[in-house]
Amino acid sequence: MKMIFKIAKTELQSLFYSPIAWLLLVVFAYQVGMIMSGMLEDIVVRQAMGYESWKITTIFGDLFQNVQGTLYFYIPLLTINMISRDLSGGAIKLLQSAPLRNAEIVLGKYLALMIFGLAMMGVLLFYVLFGVCTIQNIDFPYVLTGMLGLYLLLCAYAAIGLFVSSLTSYQVVAGIGTLVILAALNYLNQVGQSYEFVRDITYWLCISGRSGEMIAGLICSEDVIYFAVVVAMFLSLAILRLNSTRQYAPKS
Repeated sequence: MKMIFKIAKTELQSLFYSPIAWLLLVVFAYQVGMIMSGMLEDIVVRQAMGYESWKITTIFGDLFQNVQGTLYFYIPLLTINMISRDLSGGAIKLLQSAPLRNAEIVLGKYLALMIFGLAMMGVLLFYVLFGVCTIQNIDFPYVLTGMLGLYLLLCAYAAIGLFVSSLTSYQVVAGIGTLVILAALNYLNQVGQSYEFVRDITYWLCISGRSGEMIAGLICSEDVIYFAVVVAMFLSLAILRLNSTRQYAPKS
């Protein structure tokens, strides 16, 4: 565990020493701010016209739904060079020659992505705290459940991106490959809707809809297990991929 935390610390330093991580946080904060301000403007307009402000109770659910639809755009830029950079620069050989297991390398890098994901959730938490201070009798567990769903979705995206990054030493290829795979998994539920059997399969495989019930305030064990399986599967694939690149010197 100690080596995992050391690798995670090194990766976080690498992320925040580059402008990419800060740019992503700024763009994400801007996106969330624009969505939130648009919803608040709609509420004010409805109040000015004398209508009931029914959206106040569901404003965070609508916010999380909007964020869910674009969250996968941020992951390729985070994972684009997590492992592919080490493969292209030869750093992976130095890591493998050290007393480190490939599992520790992958888990350390993934832990760094999880921590950065908490920073992104911190942007949403700012608006949640704003809602706590301005909305009377806010359903706080409902809001926290929605944030949990988004965070689990982000963790699943990160595991997929980390695996794709381990497949190639070309960072651009890793970024594009991650974006294509995540986009396919997000829109898979629109395939074969005319056939019940195909519709059931594509719904189960579609990753974006898995956080929908949590955003609606319901923690479903099936969805939690789904995210856990996806994360474990892609991290295991990344470890197997690194194991295949390790070269053992023949015994003399």
